[in-house]
Amino acid sequence: MVEALVQALKDEDAEVRWAATRFLGEIGDERVVEPLIQALKDEGKRIGAVMYLRKIGEPAVGALIQALRDKHHHVRETAADALGEIGDARAIESLSELERHAKRELREAAKEALEKIKAKKI
Repeated sequence: MVEALVQALKDEDAEVRWAATRFLGEIGDERVVEPLIQALKDEGKRIGAVMYLRKIGEPAVGALIQALRDKHHHVRETAADALGEIGDARAIESLSELERHAKRELREAAKEALEKIKAKKI
């Protein structure tokens, strides 16, 4: 099933690609990290991809850290929130950088994520 959904990500129809992304994310299997990383490149799927990467958890941390540098602040904010929920210490450095961003919403998202990560380490 996963293989068929991965193939659907290459479909010419944008709605088919989005449906495949959504289902892959719902599965929550780490094999879908790479297709969801690819979905991050699609304007219409960025935030959804980040939300599904959150469900995957630890195997998606690297992709979520990369999403902290996305050009759209909503993607960065959603990625920060996801990293806080996952609680992986590998995100601390990137979140600390985001905490100094000019945009208040991003600073707050980074601060909250860092607090969640620190709380999980205790």
